[in-house]
Amino acid sequence: MEIRIETGVIARYYGELMYIVYDAPFCWLHFTGKNRYRVVVTMKSLMANLPDASFFRCKRSVILNVCYYKEYNHTQSMVVMEDGREFKLTRINNVKFNKIRNNLPYHSPPCSRCYTCTDEKCESRVVFYSQKKS
Repeated sequence: MEIRIETGVIARYYGELMYIVYDAPFCWLHFTGKNRYRVVVTMKSLMANLPDASFFRCKRSVILNVCYYKEYNHTQSMVVMEDGREFKLTRINNVKFNKIRNNLPYHSPPCSRCYTCTDEKCESRVVFYSQKKS
């Protein structure tokens, strides 16, 4: 994905995007490695361009990449992301998040060399698999 920022354009992979927070009139895109970028774009246009498989709009102002949640507390409707940021879910979205969490693909961190390894022996390649039902 290409992101237009104040100083130009940067390129990042969708898989590196952990979450998006809307703070009018800007959106803050938070990537892995504590990288964040401020862009002027609507949440509606962002959701339209993000892959449905792993991105979930948990509030009007927050979009989460479900692959990067570290902890989920169903009783408190709370999601903790890998960088420690906490997001409160609405009651309806708490049920939706739990359903998505149980059915969505999970992945290990991508290969730092190429991000799209196809080499089966690469220990860092992106691996998608469904959570096993117990």
